[in-house]
Amino acid sequence: MIKKDHMTVAELKHMLHKERMEAIATRDPLAIKYADSRWEVITQLIAGKKDDEELDLKRVTVGVKAASEVLGYTPQQVRKLIREKRLDAHKEGEQWRIPLKSIL
Repeated sequence: MIKKDHMTVAELKHMLHKERMEAIATRDPLAIKYADSRWEVITQLIAGKKDDEELDLKRVTVGVKAASEVLGYTPQQVRKLIREKRLDAHKEGEQWRIPLKSIL
C-alpha cells in the first residue's frame, strides 16, 4: 500500500507503468496478468482526467468487482476482507466502496 494520500494522474500512471514493466521482466504469467488487470481497472477509473490533476486517494473509490480485479482476489474474498476490517471500505446505498489508496 502506498503512503501518500494524494497523487497526480501522471504519478499514478507512472507507478502503474513501472509495475507492468517489472512484471514483464519477471516473465511470470501470473505477475503479468495481475499487473495488466491493475492497469486496466485504474486507467479506466482515471480516463478523461488531465495528467496534472491531483487525486485524493482516500476519496476516489471503486466497487467490489474493480477492487477484486486490482487485488487479484474474487469479489467474495474482497467482501470477506471488508467484513474482517482488513480492507477499508464504506457503504454507498447497498454497494461497498473501497478507497483507491486501500488497493494501491
